[in-house]
Amino acid sequence: MIIDKIQGELKAAMKQAEKEKVLAIRNILAKIKKNQVDSKKELNEDDIIAIISKYAKQLKDSIKQFKAGNRLDLVEKEEQELKIVEQFLPKQLSENEIDQIVQDVIKNLNAKSMADMGMVMKEIMNITKGAADGTIISASVRNYLK
Repeated sequence: MIIDKIQGELKAAMKQAEKEKVLAIRNILAKIKKNQVDSKKELNEDDIIAIISKYAKQLKDSIKQFKAGNRLDLVEKEEQELKIVEQFLPKQLSENEIDQIVQDVIKNLNAKSMADMGMVMKEIMNITKGAADGTIISASVRNYLK
């Protein structure tokens, strides 16, 4: 299970005294634990991947904000943390793979216009489950539905 992999990486990082990696992994575990306590239920693989994916998106947004504020020291720190977080996510799909999935879903659902976008996006997000960035998927869907 992914939680076991994360905890194993934490132990290895602690043994090798990699402070940044330990901090990043502890942040991931804290977010998972918080979500588990808030929802009052045991989280499954998909829930954990969704939490990690959301955290990666937050880090990307932070990087963008720090670049805009010309805080290169913080950009570097956040980018290192993002690399660590991304190793626990499924392999990201390429834009060609995303386009193919979008075309298949649009064909299967017989979507014709932008009014069908919500239905198409929901189906694609269920298929990709953290393996693709929502903004890329959204842009692709918009391109095909016009």
